Amino acid sequence: MTFNNTANEQGLYQDALYLTGANTATFTIKDFTRLANQAQNRVVSLIQENDRRWKWADSNNGTRDIGVTNIVSGQDNYTMEVYHLKIREIRVLDKNGEWKTLTSKDRRLMTDTEKNASGEPKSYDVDGNSLMLYPTPDYSATSGLEIHYQGTPDDFEATDTTKEPGFCPLFHRLVSLYPSQDWLLANSTAQNPMTHKINNVENLINKMEYSLVEHYRSRDEDEAPKFYLKRTYRNNGLNL
Repeated sequence: MTFNNTANEQGLYQDALYLTGANTATFTIKDFTRLANQAQNRVVSLIQENDRRWKWADSNNGTRDIGVTNIVSGQDNYTMEVYHLKIREIRVLDKNGEWKTLTSKDRRLMTDTEKNASGEPKSYDVDGNSLMLYPTPDYSATSGLEIHYQGTPDDFEATDTTKEPGFCPLFHRLVSLYPSQDWLLANSTAQNPMTHKINNVENLINKMEYSLVEHYRSRDEDEAPKFYLKRTYRNNGLNL
């Protein structure tokens, strides 16, 4: 669904007006835009929790999310100036100019020898916005450090019309349902509790969230299912 379609009233904004019974004066496009961006974040959070192998990316972003910086000899700490949801991959150029993928390693599990070593980086650790390389590079390389990351959703602007949410179209309506719920709760009063509408919207959200979770959990059907043995402990006839 497009963001705001005034030509045939089929946009997400128009759907929110329909669900709430509001109009463009009582539920402005600016308020809807703010709530729609919060709704996108909520949807992406659900996708993140249930889409561990496919690696979702916003379809509005035509390029991969990659940050690039220089490797500086003797520098082990690099500031990440991008906001990321997940680190996908870290690569460095080695001394021969070939790309090598680093492995993630917790600094707390390293020995002092590993922390103080210098050479070609083989692992990394992320601490806040800092990316630590181990061993510390003993050479420099222009644009020699690549950070592949999963970025945040591309926000809507109040002036958007044909733009769509950057995830599966089957679940675009969540971007109108969440703001509708927010608006109804904010405008519900003792004299006009809007209980019926709130319950209806909440039921629609629950059904669509369930479908979204099932969809993103099952997208890797080409992979063979994995089975694990469950270990059962017995104590005086009781399963623990």
